[in-house]
Amino acid sequence: VFGGGTNHSIFLCVQSITRVSTLSKKESFQITWTADQVYLYNKSMFVKNLLKGKKRVLEILKKEPEGRTFLLKEVVESVYAKKNKILNLVHKYGTPFYLLDPQGLQNSAEEFQRAFSNKLSGRSYYAVKSNYHPVILKTVVKKGFGLDVSSGRELKLALKAGSKHIVFSGPGKTNEELGLALKYSKIVTVHLDNFNELKRLGVLAALAKKKIRAGVRIFTPYHLGNKFGIPLEDLKLFWQTSKKYPYVELRGIQSHLSWNKESDKYSKVIELLGTYLKKQFSRIHLNEVEFIDLGGGFFPDKVEGYYPWTSRHPVPLHGGALIKMANAALGEKTEFRAPYYITESKTPEEFAQIISRAVSKHLRFLPNCQFYVEPGRIICTPAMHIVVSVVDIKRFNVGIADGGLNATGWEFGEHFYYPLVDLTHPSKKEIEFTLYGPLCTPRDVWGYTCFAKKVDNNDVIVIPNQGAYRYTLAQEFIKSIPPVYSL
Repeated sequence: VFGGGTNHSIFLCVQSITRVSTLSKKESFQITWTADQVYLYNKSMFVKNLLKGKKRVLEILKKEPEGRTFLLKEVVESVYAKKNKILNLVHKYGTPFYLLDPQGLQNSAEEFQRAFSNKLSGRSYYAVKSNYHPVILKTVVKKGFGLDVSSGRELKLALKAGSKHIVFSGPGKTNEELGLALKYSKIVTVHLDNFNELKRLGVLAALAKKKIRAGVRIFTPYHLGNKFGIPLEDLKLFWQTSKKYPYVELRGIQSHLSWNKESDKYSKVIELLGTYLKKQFSRIHLNEVEFIDLGGGFFPDKVEGYYPWTSRHPVPLHGGALIKMANAALGEKTEFRAPYYITESKTPEEFAQIISRAVSKHLRFLPNCQFYVEPGRIICTPAMHIVVSVVDIKRFNVGIADGGLNATGWEFGEHFYYPLVDLTHPSKKEIEFTLYGPLCTPRDVWGYTCFAKKVDNNDVIVIPNQGAYRYTLAQEFIKSIPPVYSL
């Protein structure tokens, strides 16, 4: 006997019936559920509120994947257009290797600069952490970018690349790193992360008797967590506190938003910041704001995708993952409607247009202000590709390549879709083919489909648009980090 008529009651009853069915006739008994028993049952679960947890899981399961399922035709065609040059490098050097694509880099850099220089008064700073290869750094500097660095090591790379406009971001800057920034204070602006960092820089600058330009990083409810910067509500106090340190010239505000395919977060943060500054800052302090750094996070458009059972930036979990996990626990295979979905994003022109509109509406009262952005991924994604060869065909649709995920730093191929393009047996149609790397881990996978008529031993495979956060995250796990050759 049970009451209540809720799914929760039925669920509890089903659990108990399952348990009772294993008892003998002598041990069988009538089941009754009281409010106290339901409470105690919930107490034994690993969540405090089972009903709320179930509701959220159902919400995730009901949400359809975003993104279209069309093929990346232009990406594949661009690889085949470079076929002969790539194969010449393969014959000369062998595989695996990173393929540096200067033209791809120049095109993306010029497109971004053109979009933002026409819409905002300020400067673009390329994020060194996304790819620090010296050719990439020197190219973007020649294209008019400043450089955004996050460590003393990256600061040295920026100086070596000849940059005359550098912003130093990130938490946990050591005194040694702050000292290096002071040494080059004429070209370096330090984005301060917290009150203590302000104090440390203030003391070091006073000892060196060198003034240095600075900004302060903020976070809002629209940012991912609170690791970086100070809460927006502390900005006025931070600005006032900076006056204790006359060698630190606080002149700007940084707000960095990550993994953005849309522009709505930029607009919301700009509105929030504008409202705060109007209410909290005096006219004197408003006149001191010389720049607002809107950060980066601009996602490239239609160069990659995600699987129905894996995550997509920036959402960490998709319903397909829950379904596949549940089925796997029961030894069943999950069938999905589409093999993957394409990640679509705003273009640089669209990002610039919407951001400039928000700036004009909410921050035009700042008389001396310029606006910075810090693109990384969107600039260097087309600047590098990865080239591997098939070592062994294990079955007709499974193969092992000579390069693995140590070249990418973590399991990108397992979680995100990138087209695998076969140069030996080219085709503009995909076939089912799982390509693994040679590392001793089952998670070393490049993908599950390939643009090929067939895939055979010694075939040359290109994984395009691997310029962002692959080269920088690469590690000597089992295999060496591959070399870089220029197209």
